[in-house]
Amino acid sequence: MMKFLFMIVFMFVMILKNMKVMFYYNICFILSFFFLFNFMYKDMIWVSVGMMFGHDFYSFYMLILSLWILGLMFMVIQLDNKTFKDNYMKKMMMFMFMLMILLMFFSSMNLIMFYLMFELSLIPTFMMIIYWGMNFERLKASYYLLMYTMFISLPLLIYIMKLLKFNGSLDLNLLIMLMNYEISLWDYMILFMAFFIKLPIYLFHIWLPKAHVEAPVYGSMILASVLLKLGSYGILRFLEMFFKQSIKFNYLIISVGIMGSLLVSLICLIQIDMKSLVAYSSVVHMNMLMCSMLTLMKMGFISSYILMISHGLCSSGLFFMVNLYYERSYSRLMFFNKGMLNVMPSLSIWWFFLCSANFSFPFSLNFISEIYMISVLIGWDLCLMIYLMIICFFSSAYSLYLYSYIQHGSIYMEEMFMNIYLKDYMILLVHIKPLFLLILNLCLFH
Repeated sequence: MMKFLFMIVFMFVMILKNMKVMFYYNICFILSFFFLFNFMYKDMIWVSVGMMFGHDFYSFYMLILSLWILGLMFMVIQLDNKTFKDNYMKKMMMFMFMLMILLMFFSSMNLIMFYLMFELSLIPTFMMIIYWGMNFERLKASYYLLMYTMFISLPLLIYIMKLLKFNGSLDLNLLIMLMNYEISLWDYMILFMAFFIKLPIYLFHIWLPKAHVEAPVYGSMILASVLLKLGSYGILRFLEMFFKQSIKFNYLIISVGIMGSLLVSLICLIQIDMKSLVAYSSVVHMNMLMCSMLTLMKMGFISSYILMISHGLCSSGLFFMVNLYYERSYSRLMFFNKGMLNVMPSLSIWWFFLCSANFSFPFSLNFISEIYMISVLIGWDLCLMIYLMIICFFSSAYSLYLYSYIQHGSIYMEEMFMNIYLKDYMILLVHIKPLFLLILNLCLFH
């Protein structure tokens, strides 16, 4: 404990030297290590931390992931300090507001607080797209985000009030014990549709590529790595409450998710925009995660949980890499970013690591989660084997398509490129290191 206290005390020198952003991202990383090394939640029991908040196994590593990604976002805006000081301070305030919402969401033990934080997480995302987005289309993208995710979740609030009327409490632990009555398909859709769209499930996924394409790099990083996981975390919590009641309806959603993953994989193969391809690949992963969770098997929950962590690190790193090229070529199109192996060969190995993790190459955390996930889905229904084989093949195809197209070929805009900063390599290292080293300690997730 003393080592963490001394680190924090000596870090206050950074504030005296006007290095506020360095202070904030170091605090985020130190808190991540502090939580990881001092608390180990190996069971599903909630450990209360006061009032309506507490931690358990499923919330604990999501808290660490939120701190980790927010620390990386502070590192991304570090260079803005000298040139855009006012803008830079607004971004720091927005990031701290986002961190507060995420920590409260993943610690909520009360359904009203859970729903409130779920909705409040839209505000910083909306502001990031509106104020610091790329093009004029950001207005349309932000309205898509608002309409899809906010208004469809309003019936969930009404149903939460209904639960309060019938049960007299909104405490998560108490509701898990009290939920023993049947629910209709209509009730099931009201309960889960807000989380399905937040993932997003196929057919309601159009807001995600639009939001990613128009968002700044730090907006895409937090949206892909943590905000999508709000939906999967919500599904996980509500499945605990409505475990028996959801068995007869889950097969409908699993069918949509498997076919959606297959079709979106084909959409990825025709993309010419790097950011759009990475965004659509997130839809594939999230639909697979949802299907694994809805099998209601213990291994399905664990595999989905591992994929939440691994996809959060991998997709955030890919969006940052796309932004590195965008800042130098002023285009996200693959055609204008060809032949990067000749111009910036030092980035090629980082692209290889992240693209290989994106299609679950061995020795990455994604590989373990996909092995578990495939075994769970085949155990649930053997007929899914052929679909899963095709999805895995196309996942490899679009990841290799992204890597090979931008690294090889003739150089299009050689005179436009600048050097890579040491800070950029540091951000990539902080993304990739846990992605490939957490596989050495899988007992964290069991």
